[in-house]
Amino acid sequence: MNARCDFIRAGAIKLLFFLLLAATPITAVPAAEGPMLQGVTVTLSPDTLLVGDRVRCIIAVQHAEGEVASLAGLERLPKQQFELISRKRVSTILPSGSGRERFELEYAVFGSGRQQLPPFTVVLRDTEGRITRTVLYTPVMRVYTKALTDSTMHDIRPIKPPVKPSIPLLLLMPFILSAVAAAIIVLLLLYLLKRTVRKGAEKVDPGQVAQRKLRKLGSRLSAGMPPPECYEELSNIMRSYLENHYRIRALEAVTQEIERDLKKLGVAGFESIMSLLKQADLVKFADSRPDIEESRNSLQKAQEVIRSTRPAEE
Repeated sequence: MNARCDFIRAGAIKLLFFLLLAATPITAVPAAEGPMLQGVTVTLSPDTLLVGDRVRCIIAVQHAEGEVASLAGLERLPKQQFELISRKRVSTILPSGSGRERFELEYAVFGSGRQQLPPFTVVLRDTEGRITRTVLYTPVMRVYTKALTDSTMHDIRPIKPPVKPSIPLLLLMPFILSAVAAAIIVLLLLYLLKRTVRKGAEKVDPGQVAQRKLRKLGSRLSAGMPPPECYEELSNIMRSYLENHYRIRALEAVTQEIERDLKKLGVAGFESIMSLLKQADLVKFADSRPDIEESRNSLQKAQEVIRSTRPAEE
């Protein structure tokens, strides 16, 4: 009876042992020639994101001296939830003589819920480029994707250009009206200024201006001014007086044209004015040489002509 119980107890123990053995996962480590892989670390940021957003994955591979590490299988991802956007590689030699490769990967994540990063293969090569070892690495890092859109989305969302804000016309009306009002005010000020200057010019008596210029010319003649220059200045003074007083073109006109215009107006002292202008033309164009006394008489005659003329009718 005791032997039977011991047999049953031993069978139960063996059955329990086999059940535990079946429940334990078996990890197969592929055999490979060459130096052993010293270490692979994976960091991930961020671990929570929205559908279509990007996650940054940094893979650091430390290897023995004289080896070069690379990653394979990144372009053919087994899962459609991850799409490789960019990759960057940085190599570093450690003080111990070993090397470390840093791979910066950027994935676009789709789907929803908690998802595991796709596996990749670490390939080690010697200095001659021969493959010494390949290791399939499956990261345990997981990301959580919030499904704010349709879970069937598997494409990268295009970047939309910024939308220009629409400015209502009513908001611009005060600025437009202010600009128009400022332009009107400036034009009005210019008109008033021009009108004021014109009125001030009209108030100036051309006869007084001519008399003042003749007195200065007489002083210069007494100080030694040559008579030919005196007659040329006298002609300019008379022409300016006639143009401003009678509103005729005299400064740029010849003597015959001035004579014709003065005849039409019936100007008093017509003969004296023309005598002065013709005498000045003789000095300028016919090389006439008057003396100082003749020049003084001409100046006095010009002053008398200007005093005797009356204002022209409007």
